[in-house]
Amino acid sequence: MPYALPGEMELLKQLIAGDAESFRKIYEFYQGRIFLFAFRLTKSKSQAEEIVQEVFVRLWERREQIKLEKNFNGYILAITKNLILDGLKKSAHDKTIQQKIYNNMQALQNNSIDQLIEKELSRLHQQAIDRLSPQKKIVFMLSREEELTYDEIAKRLSVSRNTVRNQMSDALKSIREYLSDHPDIACIILAAMVTTELV
Repeated sequence: MPYALPGEMELLKQLIAGDAESFRKIYEFYQGRIFLFAFRLTKSKSQAEEIVQEVFVRLWERREQIKLEKNFNGYILAITKNLILDGLKKSAHDKTIQQKIYNNMQALQNNSIDQLIEKELSRLHQQAIDRLSPQKKIVFMLSREEELTYDEIAKRLSVSRNTVRNQMSDALKSIREYLSDHPDIACIILAAMVTTELV
């Protein structure tokens, strides 16, 4: 299944038109994935957080350039890659790093790096969701899978909107922290990206 936000096409149309609520939904759906991707490469939470913010600043500023016929996940990931590569090019001149890159590239000869990233991110993301408390998991799934608003979730669960908002905030924080603790494939991703630039 392609990685996409439910109802994404309509949200993108609204984003292009300048709708802030659509932008928020897209941000909440993709920010964890972008953070993880950036963290795996930079191994720095602060840098990864800065990259996330920069990605979405650029997305908002260039929203009219979004092409609906193109895969949005690929588009936003390309923005992220370009930002990260800008900071990695200096490291690529280090001969030791280049040798490590070359060695790790051998493991990628018969695989697509995007497929590897997609599979790993999906696996870790699901693990992070499964670790949530039952209530937070319900709130998260109602928001993500059923696309309910905080008010709709509050009504369904018979709780206040603030409770829903706080549980959603805690859930996103928990997921982010879990993902940031798994930088094990960073070197392989770095190898693929930087070596491509050096060719």
